[in-house]
Amino acid sequence: MGLERWRCAPALAGLLLTACGSPARPSPSELPLAQLQSRYLQAAAAYNAAEATISAAENTYCVAPAGDLAKCQAALKQDRQSTTAFDEALRAVAFPDTYKAAVDKLIQDDGRLEQTLDRAAGATSLSAAASVFVQLAGLYTTTAQDADALRSLLKLPKGSPLPATPAPSP
Repeated sequence: MGLERWRCAPALAGLLLTACGSPARPSPSELPLAQLQSRYLQAAAAYNAAEATISAAENTYCVAPAGDLAKCQAALKQDRQSTTAFDEALRAVAFPDTYKAAVDKLIQDDGRLEQTLDRAAGATSLSAAASVFVQLAGLYTTTAQDADALRSLLKLPKGSPLPATPAPSP
């Protein structure tokens, strides 16, 4: 029983020091800023690399006259998968509370993007898919702004270029 009391003593001393004005330190489980930056940049780099190819495919296959519905649908599905993978990578990072609102907003808006990509990928014609591209353009802008807000909190420069959205077919 005496041993248990001594194990608690350092914790109590730490609480007393904190309560009495010792400088606040991040909890031992919080990642340092450099690690948060690195993990975010890894997720963003993977997403951006995938998006470059996907965006080119969307711009090739999702517009008339050279459009190809099956290839357009495949590109839109890949776009959704890369967005989902990015979100999963973000969820795997133990962001401190000061970042939670920005991370949650980005993931929530990405969820709306994923749903819209699903709708576009399920279109039965290129013209039906094109009707969703205006919504996609707005969501790409929103999620890019969300990512910039998170990057700002992480003390990173604004970053990711917006993927080019296919122009609606006439």
